[in-house]
Amino acid sequence: MRQALAYAIDRGPILDYLWRDFARPANSILPPESWAYNGDVPHYEHNPERARQLLQQAGYPEMNGVRFHLTMKTSTEESTRLMAAVFQQQLRDVGIVLDIRTYEFATFFSDVTHGEFELYSLRWIGGNEDPDIFEYVFHSDKFAPHGANRSYYSNPRVDALIDQARSELDQNTRKQLYAEIQRILADELPYINLWYQDNVLVHSKRVQGLTLNPSGNYDFLKTAELRR
Repeated sequence: MRQALAYAIDRGPILDYLWRDFARPANSILPPESWAYNGDVPHYEHNPERARQLLQQAGYPEMNGVRFHLTMKTSTEESTRLMAAVFQQQLRDVGIVLDIRTYEFATFFSDVTHGEFELYSLRWIGGNEDPDIFEYVFHSDKFAPHGANRSYYSNPRVDALIDQARSELDQNTRKQLYAEIQRILADELPYINLWYQDNVLVHSKRVQGLTLNPSGNYDFLKTAELRR
């Protein structure tokens, strides 16, 4: 069913009209600039017919145009609400009725961290610059609120690969382990990765020594200089 959701979502219009082409499709929680990134994983291009086939195979026949309802929780942030509205229309095309519930951020985030949701969307800012994020987000020891495994995803093979990668010293070996982790996650889809937003920095010519990090953190401030 998660694969069907991924096929039903068309990221193109959102990237074009909501993000004004300042974003690119994502296939991993890691950015492509990461040394551990693996792009050789299953991709889910927009394919509503494939989504319908998978939903049918999963035992969700269409009755009067509806297969089932899902509820997506969002914050009051405008871009998030607009994104959810687009998802609502796209999922309806494959027979899924998406009910949207909007909350102020503190309530929304509390529900998410306690696993009280069916669907939600958040973004990582700076947290995905190191592959150690896989342990924080997907290891079964990190079920919320002890980590960010908020969907309670559990796969013993993924746990073992994460533990091995975290204890391995050779980077090439670690890269292979993280590549396998990303292949499994792309198949089982505890997350549907949507996009990487472009990092844009506007500054005065007086400010020198600025180099943006792909993960969007604030490390660039360490080298910033203000010149007269």
